[in-house]
Amino acid sequence: MPVVLKIDSRRRVVYSSFYGRVTDKELLGHRSTIVSDPAFNRSFNEIVDLTAVTEHAISDSTLTALAGSESLYDDSVAHIVVASAEFAVQLANKFKTLARGKRRDLFVVRTPAEAYKLLDKRQK
Repeated sequence: MPVVLKIDSRRRVVYSSFYGRVTDKELLGHRSTIVSDPAFNRSFNEIVDLTAVTEHAISDSTLTALAGSESLYDDSVAHIVVASAEFAVQLANKFKTLARGKRRDLFVVRTPAEAYKLLDKRQK
C-alpha cells in the first residue's frame, strides 16, 4: 500500500503520507490500518499528506462514500490535508466540500510546515 502511517503521541497527531499512485482500495483500506494501530487515539489530530502522490485512481463514488462516513476521530479534532500538486489540491477541496457535515474542522494546506503551524495555532 502506498502509504506510511506515523502516530506521534507527543504531538498528538496521526500522520498518513500517501505516495505514488493511490487507488480507491488503498484509500479505503487505510481506515482499518489506522484503527488497528495500538497507538491510535480518537482525540489526536489528523494530517493526510498527499505531496508525494504522483497520480490517483480515486473515483467520485469512493470520495463521496469516504466523506459521508463517520469520522474515526472525535468532533473536536482538526483534519488537515496537505496537497501541493494542483490535482491533489482539487481532490482535497472536493473532499472538503463533500465532508463538511461530518468533518467540520477540515483544512487544505500546501506544505507539512503549514499543517503543523495550523495545529500550533489551534492549540493556543
